[in-house]
Amino acid sequence: MRLRPPAALAAMLLLAAAFALFGSPAADAQTVCTRTGGGPPYQFQTWEDNASRSLFREAISLAAANELLPDDSEFHVPALEIGRDRRPDSDAVIPAHILYAIAWDESKITQTANATDYGNSGPALVSSDCGYGIMQITTGYVNDAEPPTAWEALVGTHYAYNIAAGAHILAEKWNDSLFPQIGLGDPRFIEAWYYAIWAYNGWALSNHPNGPNADLFRSPYRCDERRTGYPYQERVLGCIAYPPSREGQRLWEPFPVRLPDWNALADGPLDQNRFLSGWTEIRSSYDSGSAGAFSSMAFQIPAGALPYTDAARAGRDTEAARARVLGAPVLSVSADSVQLSSLSGTSRQGTFLISNSGTGLLPWRIVDAPSWLRFELDAGAALGTDPNWDAPAGLRSSRIAFRTAAEGQPEGPNRGDIVIEAMLPDGTRPRHIVKVDLDKTGAAFYPAGNPQS
Repeated sequence: MRLRPPAALAAMLLLAAAFALFGSPAADAQTVCTRTGGGPPYQFQTWEDNASRSLFREAISLAAANELLPDDSEFHVPALEIGRDRRPDSDAVIPAHILYAIAWDESKITQTANATDYGNSGPALVSSDCGYGIMQITTGYVNDAEPPTAWEALVGTHYAYNIAAGAHILAEKWNDSLFPQIGLGDPRFIEAWYYAIWAYNGWALSNHPNGPNADLFRSPYRCDERRTGYPYQERVLGCIAYPPSREGQRLWEPFPVRLPDWNALADGPLDQNRFLSGWTEIRSSYDSGSAGAFSSMAFQIPAGALPYTDAARAGRDTEAARARVLGAPVLSVSADSVQLSSLSGTSRQGTFLISNSGTGLLPWRIVDAPSWLRFELDAGAALGTDPNWDAPAGLRSSRIAFRTAAEGQPEGPNRGDIVIEAMLPDGTRPRHIVKVDLDKTGAAFYPAGNPQS
């Protein structure tokens, strides 16, 4: 994941605050990422889990404990900083229930667009502000009409990397000294994550529990209820205590959570004026840093809070779980070359298949291609032979459809390479080249008096 320097982070947060304090712009069109690069969103193909989200939930539990991609420098969970002195502790973990609930609030724990059936492949879920997939990742995306980076393609096409990116971002919020600590900074208590969860969605007045968007008569939030009037962090914490159900089964076991008494704290740490004053301090001391700007918002963990335990982790065979989630994919491409011909001013189409002769999901991306080709997909994921996949055989491969856009190309032969890159769990990036030959001829000639019929 490409991290922003502190000054850039502060600028990003100031922009978020401006939206929150003075009104947000009109909702972005689905095809324009005005806040992340300005271009249209990438066209990703991905896969959807079953209704119980069994593999997705297993990936979340692994990611929370940094057992999903621990050796990947871009997708591991950084060591959590604990205690008042914020010392890194590599053994500290994110409570998995927090990630379950964030994933539910962000996307209902779905990686594909809503029209995709459970167990099938389909287009990636992309929100109106160009958040991708289960965890609705925006940070790290450029959306600049260039081919997606490996990081962007992995997050958009593979649920495990999307979840890992979300866990990475949440850990960064926990570690960021901009956000005040709760209690002694002990990550074992879900209640201590209140501000980190808030910041995951945006450190904005719109998420303040005593802010203008909050319903002052609200009761504790329960999943699947209306969302209006609840700050983001309360929805997440409410889903932990009152989880959603699908097909008659709860998606996770409830864990008791003690919410801060936002009404009693309204004249203290949760006075919205303290929040606004923090932003004023940041604006006035932009060059000198922002640590401590919100320190007056710190408060104690509510009485009766319990340290978190993850039953799914206890006794788990981590390697077997990782194998189920990541598999052992193998790249296979149906063509080494494609022959096309085109009259001047006309377009021709071609296709080939990207398949996975191994197991799990095979994420791939188009790294390079001739400028006179246009593709329906930028990246995707091909399903392997693993019995976990419910998709019909015809939907397991990625069908790469492309067309020529050769109006400016010279007549005669035009040659180029389509470079396909697979992104494997072991960190290797094998490539396959499909050679494209376009024979472009001039406009058809019809003798005078003999028009085309």
